[in-house]
Amino acid sequence: MKKSILSLITGLILFFIPFNVLAHGTEEHAGEEITNYWNYGIVASLLIVVIFLVLFVLVKSKMKRLNLKTKDNREKRNSLSKQSTIYKWVLIVSLLSVIPLAIFANVNKEEKITFKHIHGLGYTSDGEELYVPAHDGLRVYKDGSWTNPKEGDNHDYMGFSMFSDGFFSSGHPAPGSDLANPLGIIKSTDKGKTIEQLGLYGEIDFHGMTVGYDTREIYVFNPSENSQMDQMGFYYSVDEAKTWTQSELKGLQGKAIGLAAHPTKQGIVTIGTNQGIFLSDNYGNSFEKLPVSGAVSAVSFDHQNNLLIATESNVAKLLQFNLSTNEINELSIPDLKDDVITYVKQNPAHNNELVFATKKRDIYFSHDEGETWEQSVDEGIAITH
Repeated sequence: MKKSILSLITGLILFFIPFNVLAHGTEEHAGEEITNYWNYGIVASLLIVVIFLVLFVLVKSKMKRLNLKTKDNREKRNSLSKQSTIYKWVLIVSLLSVIPLAIFANVNKEEKITFKHIHGLGYTSDGEELYVPAHDGLRVYKDGSWTNPKEGDNHDYMGFSMFSDGFFSSGHPAPGSDLANPLGIIKSTDKGKTIEQLGLYGEIDFHGMTVGYDTREIYVFNPSENSQMDQMGFYYSVDEAKTWTQSELKGLQGKAIGLAAHPTKQGIVTIGTNQGIFLSDNYGNSFEKLPVSGAVSAVSFDHQNNLLIATESNVAKLLQFNLSTNEINELSIPDLKDDVITYVKQNPAHNNELVFATKKRDIYFSHDEGETWEQSVDEGIAITH
């Protein structure tokens, strides 16, 4: 009898502990499977509570009905008493197991924030939120946590550029959207809940695009002829994509990799290439090569008239170039090994805060002007701190 009861208890314990969380599964379904296993464990534990509660009540009832004047009944009562003790402890263990199982189920229910790609970085004007286009919509960083916005379609935003009141972008519509593909140039002033079509809708997708944060000047690398641009080349618009002018690009050398428009000064644009960094003060008609060595992997203007320049010669570097004095300050960054910086931005409201993203989809923040860094995304998966 004792052995059979112990075997039953052991079997039930093995049943309600979700060992299957250790089983292999596809990465994209692993979180869902783990959550389900914990939920199954809760249900199984509650089922055991009900079963053993019934058994406990039945045993107690039998014990009350026994006439203890006979030796056989006294022996039966002792046996039933032992059973009731076992049932009581199984009940206690089962009830106690529900609490940690519920905690683990709730923890695993938390949404995992992932980044399929990273197509840009941009802060809101109050500096409270960082927006990242991630191929399947936006990811938002606020108060130390990442979220997927629930409102707005998950468009594939390319050439993404925040400005003081929202963002400009190009790209492709979300699956199932009734918008034309490609999007041309669009604008949103409500954090992506709605978008406004500005130009070249259904005609072209600009991967190389930047916008002045306050000037709203738009610069694009045009890959093909369209209704507003009669040939490939570098173009700019000062009226939100209503009209375009082609730039001459005199003095520019190498293959263009990154570009950025000055946040407040009109006509100033920089292009990073595999041969260095080049600056123009006349809308890209002529460029001056700045004294920075190495191929450039990312570039942006901060809000104190400096350039933030990422290079990738032997090791990845992040430089701060003062446009007034030509002084270069190399910022301390983590060892990226064979990775490179692809986007870098400064918070417009909190100048000591910097952020950069890498080719391997890592994201790092600094809150002390680049002295120290904290990793927030690791190979496309947000880190929970």
